[in-house]
Amino acid sequence: MSRKLGGGDDRISQLPEEVMGHIVSFLNMKEPVGTRVLSKKWISFWTNHLLQLQSLDFDIAHFNGRNQALFMDYVDLVLRLRGPIDIEIFSLKYNIEFRSENHQALQIFPRVCHWIRYANICNVKKLELHIQIGRQWRPVRFPAGVFSSCCSSIVELKLENDFVFDVPPTLFPCLKVLHVYVRRPNINFFNRLINSSSPVLENLSINGRLLPFAFDIWGGYSFEIFVPTLRILRINLISSEEYFESCSNHLFIIHTPNLEFLTIQDEIFASYEISEIPYLVEANVCIGPHSSYIINNGEISEQEADRVMQVLQGIRHARSVILWENITAAIGHAFDDYGPLPMFPTLHRLKLCIDNCYGWKLLPHFLSNSPNLEFLEMEKQPAAFNIEEEDEAGVVPYMDSYDWDEPEAAPSCLGQYLKEIKLASLWRSGDEEQAIRYLLGNSMVLEIMTINFSEDAVEGVLDEYMIEEFPRASHNCELIFE
Repeated sequence: MSRKLGGGDDRISQLPEEVMGHIVSFLNMKEPVGTRVLSKKWISFWTNHLLQLQSLDFDIAHFNGRNQALFMDYVDLVLRLRGPIDIEIFSLKYNIEFRSENHQALQIFPRVCHWIRYANICNVKKLELHIQIGRQWRPVRFPAGVFSSCCSSIVELKLENDFVFDVPPTLFPCLKVLHVYVRRPNINFFNRLINSSSPVLENLSINGRLLPFAFDIWGGYSFEIFVPTLRILRINLISSEEYFESCSNHLFIIHTPNLEFLTIQDEIFASYEISEIPYLVEANVCIGPHSSYIINNGEISEQEADRVMQVLQGIRHARSVILWENITAAIGHAFDDYGPLPMFPTLHRLKLCIDNCYGWKLLPHFLSNSPNLEFLEMEKQPAAFNIEEEDEAGVVPYMDSYDWDEPEAAPSCLGQYLKEIKLASLWRSGDEEQAIRYLLGNSMVLEIMTINFSEDAVEGVLDEYMIEEFPRASHNCELIFE
C-alpha cells in the first residue's frame, strides 16, 4: 500500500474512519499495523482503532514463521499503543525456536509471560494459548505469578498444547468453558486444572494425540473429571499409531452427575469409568478401532469387550444415543460372551450404525431394552467383504451373524411409542427386506418411515415397489424414499 496511487492522492486516507476501520477488519493484525507508515492520519487512526479493538490475535504464522524478533517487537508495539484497556479475546500462537547451543528461549519466555499478564490485567474474557518451545512435545511450564488473581475475568480458556502452571483453588472463578489439547500432559496439573480451578465450569473439551507414557512404557495417564457443575463434555482422542494394535492403558474417570451432553470420539480404546448421569440428554459415542479391524482380526479381548459395556452402562440414562460403526462392531462381537445390554429406560432417540461385520444383530436387543423409544435411525456401512462367505480370519458366517434375528416377543416400544424410523445407505439386500418387513409389521403407532438407498448399491432383491406392498401395523404410516 502506498501513499500515491498512479500519481494521485492517497484516497484511502481520505475516507471516513468508520470506512477505514471496515477495510482493515479484513486483514490480520500484522497488516493494518503496517499502515501506520503511510501518513499521520493512519497513525492517528490506528491508535484510535487499537483502543476500540475487542479481539487481539497474535499468530507467528502471519510472519511466515520466521523473524521471531520482529514478531515479538510487533506484539510489544501493539500492547504499548493500546494500553491497559479491557478486551474480550486474546489469542497467542507462538512456536519459540530453541537450540541446545543457545539460550534464546530463556530470553524470549519472560516477554511471553508479560503478554499473558497483560491480557489478564485487561480483564480478558476468552484466552487462547498455543505456545511451543522447540520441537519437543513437552509441557510448557509457566513461572509463578503468570496466572494469578487477575484471572477473575476469564470465562473461556483454550490451551492448545500441554502447559503447567500453579493452580490454586478457584484460580478462574468465572471460567465456564475450557478446551485443552493433550499430547504428553502433566497429569497432576491436568487434574488440578479440571477439578479445582473453577467452581462454575460447564463446558469441557479434551482433544489430543496422546504419545506413549513418559515414564513407564506400560503405564498410562489417569484423567480424573470430578466436576458437578459440568453440562457438556467432549473427548476426542486420535491414535498416534498408523494402525490399531491394542487398547491403550489410559483411563478416564468421569463423575459429572449433572452432565447433559457427552461426546466420546476415541481411536485409542481408552478405558472409561462413568458414574451415574441421571440427566444425560445426548450421548454420542465412537470408541475403538474401525470395524475393518474386527473383520481382519476376528477377535475382541475380554478387556476390550468390558470397556465397551462399561461405556454403555454409563450412558444408560441418556434420552438420545448415537453409536457409530466401530463401537457397534465391538458390541456385536462381544455380545454373546459379555452381554447383555443394559436397559435404557429414558431413551427416546437412537441412531445406530449397522456395521459391515455384524449387521442387524444388535437392533432387536436395543429395541427390547428401550421401552420408551420414539425415533430410530439406522445407517448402514459399505460392505467390506462378501457377507455370504466366511471370512478367512474367522468372522461368523452370514446367516448366523449378519441377518435380522426376529425377537421372540415384539418390543413394547413398537406397540406404544415408536413413531419415526429412518434407514439410510441401504444396499437393497435380503437382510434389509427382513428388517423392514418386521419393523413395518410390528410398529403399531409408526407415522413415518424414511428409506434411503446408497448411490453405490447395485440392483438387488429389494426395491421401493416391494416395500410399498409390505403389511403395516400402523394405518397412518407414510413411506418416504429419498
